[in-house]
Amino acid sequence: MTGIHPYRELVRLPHARGLIGWSLLARLPLGMTPFALLLLVRGEGDGYGAAGLVVAVYTIALGIGAPIRGRRVDRLGPEPVLRLGAFAYAALLGAVVLLALADAGVIALAVVAGLSGFLHPPVSAAVRIVWPRLAPGDLRATAYAFEAAIQEVFFVVGPLLAASLAAIEPALAVAGAALASLVGTTAIARLRPVREMPPSRTQGAGLLGALGSPGVRTVVLYATVIGLAFGSVELAMPAFAEQRGARELGGIALACFAAGSLVGGLLAGMWPPRDDLRRFLAGAFALAAALVGLQLAVSLPTLALLALLAGLPIAPTVAALYTAIDRTARPGTAAEAFAWFGTAVSVGFAAGSAAAGALVEERGVRWAFGLGAAIALAGALLGWLRRATFRAERASTLVTSARSSGDRAADF
Repeated sequence: MTGIHPYRELVRLPHARGLIGWSLLARLPLGMTPFALLLLVRGEGDGYGAAGLVVAVYTIALGIGAPIRGRRVDRLGPEPVLRLGAFAYAALLGAVVLLALADAGVIALAVVAGLSGFLHPPVSAAVRIVWPRLAPGDLRATAYAFEAAIQEVFFVVGPLLAASLAAIEPALAVAGAALASLVGTTAIARLRPVREMPPSRTQGAGLLGALGSPGVRTVVLYATVIGLAFGSVELAMPAFAEQRGARELGGIALACFAAGSLVGGLLAGMWPPRDDLRRFLAGAFALAAALVGLQLAVSLPTLALLALLAGLPIAPTVAALYTAIDRTARPGTAAEAFAWFGTAVSVGFAAGSAAAGALVEERGVRWAFGLGAAIALAGALLGWLRRATFRAERASTLVTSARSSGDRAADF
């Protein structure tokens, strides 16, 4: 199936619409909460330094906690972990609001915000391990392409929604994020495929857990590198706008970058690949080339257009990596592996932003764009050099499946 037909078949699957709709709501806080926390702290009269501290602690805790929460999903199944996470996260964000209104101080806000980030419900990891149970054959690739594409919605709509609520009252932005997570995550946990999904980890996975798989290690390494590239170019875009006297328009290029990824992901879902590894490598090299193209920007309109084009390969490349995780993760570690992917991108993004900030001040915006392109090319080369880890793991999985089938036949 190609064109719009894969999406039609996907939404016709039992529980697929519920999984898509409720997961969109549940994951809005990924884009809402950091901005909402910043607006809340500023609204209570504290400076940007204090606001940045609270957001940084929240973001770091979110990244550290993700693999731990993913491992719990593998051990306990998604339903109990999502339910507990939904209530804990909402309660802690509510506590942040109360502490801010009571002028409890920045340290208290940062500690509680950090706890909320650490206990954020693992919706993305849970959804990505449920899709293979719902979507057979090529529809699985379409589901993962859709997953990769809609991430951009969280980071575009989320901040806009937080800003709208904060215009009424800053505390409403944080409360809105808590409510969206509580309602959406609880609804996901009630879906039959989620309720009935058993724990996948029946024994210890060793010290490395999901990282014990060579294929997963390759995905996580690439995710870290590409996060570095994204952090570099996304900091350079507003700096480019500021140099042209229009700082407030810098967000347009960022929005175009996200829109390109959204469009690319939706298009990728229309044509499921015959070879996921080939799509990953093609996308990784195309992304590096597209980031080089940002050097051609001479005005804000040209930067916006080039950013749109540069975003097109992102979601198809990420979707191929999701499929790689699904196929190469060791038994009982899939949720943890998906969580490691998000953590790796976040860590890389933070480091890339810091490096690009220093480079912009010392050398200029063009150097930051060049850094992002060079890092993306290094990531593509890394993926190509380690491509055998995907193939080898896939072959190992096939051998294991064949042996298991033979054993079951012998039993009968």
